[in-house]
Amino acid sequence: MPKVFGQNMRIMLKNHLKIALRFFLRNKLFTGINVLGLSIGITAFILLISYIGFEKSYDSFIPNVDNLYRVTLTTNLGGNGFATSATNHPMAGPAMLSDFPEVESYTRIADKPMAFSGTMNISYTNTLGDEIKSDAIDDYIYFADNAIIDMFDIQFIQGDAATALDEPITVILTEKIAHRFFGNEDPINKMIEINDNFKLKVTGVFKDRPENTHLPMGMIVSYNIFGQDGDHANSWVWPEFYNYVKLKPGTDPKVVEAKFPAFVKKYLGNIMNEHGFEAKFALQPVKDIHLKSHLLKEISPNNSEGTLYFLLIVAGFIIAIAMINFINLSTAKSMERAKEVGLKKVVGAPRSVLIHQFLFESLIINFFAVIISFVLINLLIPSFNSLVGIDVLNFGMWGKWQVWLAMLGIFLIGGILAGLYPAFVLSSFVPIEVLRGKFHKTTKGNILQKTLVVAQFVISIALIAGTYIVYNQFSYMQNQDLGFNAEQNLVFSAPTYADSTTQQKIESFKRELIQNPKINNVALSDEIPGKPIIQGNTIRQVHERRELGVNANFVIIDQDFIKTYGIKRLAGRDFVKEDASSLYTREGAVPSGHRVVINRSAAKNLGFSDPEAAIDQKMIFKFGPIDRTAQIIGVVEDHHQQSLQKGYDPIVFMHFESYGASFVTVNITGDNIRGTMGQIEAKFKEFFPNDLFNSFFIDDYFNRQYRAESKFGTICLVFSMLAIFIAALGLFGLGSHMAMQKTKEISIRKVMGATVAQALAIIPRKLLSLVLLSGAIALPIIYFVTKKWLEKYAFKIDLSVSMFLIPLLLVLVVAALSILSQSFKTAMVNPAESLRNE
Repeated sequence: MPKVFGQNMRIMLKNHLKIALRFFLRNKLFTGINVLGLSIGITAFILLISYIGFEKSYDSFIPNVDNLYRVTLTTNLGGNGFATSATNHPMAGPAMLSDFPEVESYTRIADKPMAFSGTMNISYTNTLGDEIKSDAIDDYIYFADNAIIDMFDIQFIQGDAATALDEPITVILTEKIAHRFFGNEDPINKMIEINDNFKLKVTGVFKDRPENTHLPMGMIVSYNIFGQDGDHANSWVWPEFYNYVKLKPGTDPKVVEAKFPAFVKKYLGNIMNEHGFEAKFALQPVKDIHLKSHLLKEISPNNSEGTLYFLLIVAGFIIAIAMINFINLSTAKSMERAKEVGLKKVVGAPRSVLIHQFLFESLIINFFAVIISFVLINLLIPSFNSLVGIDVLNFGMWGKWQVWLAMLGIFLIGGILAGLYPAFVLSSFVPIEVLRGKFHKTTKGNILQKTLVVAQFVISIALIAGTYIVYNQFSYMQNQDLGFNAEQNLVFSAPTYADSTTQQKIESFKRELIQNPKINNVALSDEIPGKPIIQGNTIRQVHERRELGVNANFVIIDQDFIKTYGIKRLAGRDFVKEDASSLYTREGAVPSGHRVVINRSAAKNLGFSDPEAAIDQKMIFKFGPIDRTAQIIGVVEDHHQQSLQKGYDPIVFMHFESYGASFVTVNITGDNIRGTMGQIEAKFKEFFPNDLFNSFFIDDYFNRQYRAESKFGTICLVFSMLAIFIAALGLFGLGSHMAMQKTKEISIRKVMGATVAQALAIIPRKLLSLVLLSGAIALPIIYFVTKKWLEKYAFKIDLSVSMFLIPLLLVLVVAALSILSQSFKTAMVNPAESLRNE
């Protein structure tokens, strides 16, 4: 019996396959549209979920990552609202290990700017006497305790992981960086130099870190370089360090957080009372940092969970459109096979065999689509990698079970859904009625088809409108007046501040540059637009109590900075060289008089609604642990220090006579920009031969902040266009079917004297009603979603009617062209030939 059943099954499948292949060959357009639409939809879906999977996998490779937390700091400076920072006081970790039995270990990490001003030139002189220099790894240099090695699973290739960072002047490197400096030499115990005057001994080489981490690492210098007793790096007065703790297995982080109020009071109570601020600690899971953290002083740029959810919706929409196409076309085409089904039922074919046949055909099309999509994905991966900025294959895309499950799910679900409805409907026909030609589509069938078409239009309109609004917002951000001159301002790292003669060399360097007719101005500063300001504290008028101080950011500049950046002066005057003051006198930390220029936001925060009223007024500011008095000599207009996603920063500009500047800005004029840049570089090397010259234009640097938004917008645009293309494919096929159905009606209209346009008018009218209904459903939803999305931007576009009408009209035009292109062919046929068959 089983043998007979198996033979029958093989015969049935063989028969189904023959019938399916004959049907596909007779209906090449139908088959091609379905396979192409499905394969493009599957390709887009798999690529998007692979990217989403990569973003959600950040730091998941670290063992026991569920027990790792970052200790964040929330402060309330002068009653101006709370601000949360990713950094904390350097003694937070050690104190938690001492006070909390739930803490297993801690590590502290300092970013490079915390230890060195200006650029960091890394060099090594090999055995042949060749000096190898680089500063390309600046963003990946950290100072950390040895515990970082175990906590973040840093895998050593050479050296002793247990003691590698115990000594103060030691450093460990990634395999890639070690090879860059040492080639085939053994790097262990070799000395590298920072800025030609600071030597570090290499004690370890570790494997290159995966891309999916919030903490990319290139070089790690021993935290002990800061010293042990009495310095700020081991105190409660310098909240600029990243503190990570590992909790013991099974520990509820809420239990630890419940102890923080008493803990903060114990260690920071006196300081908070003295300086009039409030502080709160919290534990942030390391695994949540990349997608859920957007705090001040993040160690690296993070993505947004909302962005991934949006892309997941886009991926779902694309595969939904592809499936709707398939179901619609399969349903429409199945009606042409009513007589075939009737004949089979007459000769005794049971209903189950007919259902199997339609499902089998549907699964074959899905199978071909999956195979083609597999090929397309591999062909498109280089372009996709460039689009999203990651290497999907290196991430192990084909090794992820989720990807294969998605492809299997699409194959089965798509095949069954597309084959199920026509299979059950056709197999239920009464053979005699079908063979007499009395068969017609049911009302339910019409409603289903129209519902699917409307769903397709709703998705298309929503995607286009959402993408259009996103692009308008990003365009607005990039073209908005920034409040400073971003054109032809060349910026490069300031030379290493080696000794007192460096300042004199810098001044001479500036004078030499100004003599060049192609250079307008040269300025020095410790910050530039587009870079988060590191220094911040409270300011207040001299007659106000300390607790009434307001928060402000401090930027150290020279007398040419405001002029070079073209920041508009509202009242008072700019700095002159004589305004420069000292941070310290010879006796030490004793404040001296200061003159400052503040921006409009800082003036308002101080209580000056009129900029003129602030001129010559005295204010008290805190720079370090000491209160200082300053005279306000000027007020300038606000400028965008950071992305337009954020509001204006209140800024106090200070001019100090001696400091290690981080940046030099040169305003260039004329057309031969490249030639002038070469002259500037040559002059720099003449004055500072031991420093590397690394330059960039400030507009490019500022726009780097929009890379994530730009990438997001481009991804939305590309995949929205794919969705429209898939929808157009389906409408093209549906139009062909509709035109065939309307052949008799169109021919009769032409015989009665109607023009081609009049004969075709019946189709656009139905189409228009469906598109308008779809717009009525999609546009209100998109309005509320995009309005909510825009709330996160301090500066944003106004949603206009045109932003919703244009996508609606675009979908209407695409739909009309897709359907009418086929209908027009039908209308051009001689009516006599069409009616002869009736």
